[in-house]
Amino acid sequence: MQKPIIPERKIEQLSEVIKAMSHPLRYKIICLLGRGEMSMQSLVEAINTSHSNASQHLALLQDSGLVLVRRVASRVYFRIRDQRTLRLLAMSHHVLA
Repeated sequence: MQKPIIPERKIEQLSEVIKAMSHPLRYKIICLLGRGEMSMQSLVEAINTSHSNASQHLALLQDSGLVLVRRVASRVYFRIRDQRTLRLLAMSHHVLA
């Protein structure tokens, strides 16, 4: 039996990351964060949704390892964990172009 090209564990991890990015609102959040760190309030305004809804989507992005959080006093800031995520988005744009 041939060894798989990508280890099964990596396939599962990649699948979870892609699933996390697959929702339109989360995709939009990642695109916005690609421009730089943003506060929760700025994100809520930019994506035109409730704080609660944004929080749920950002929690999923955090859990999947795509987004990092930074707290300063009562403010919460988010940023992309790994810039390669943005390259993945750019490649997806080229595939659909």
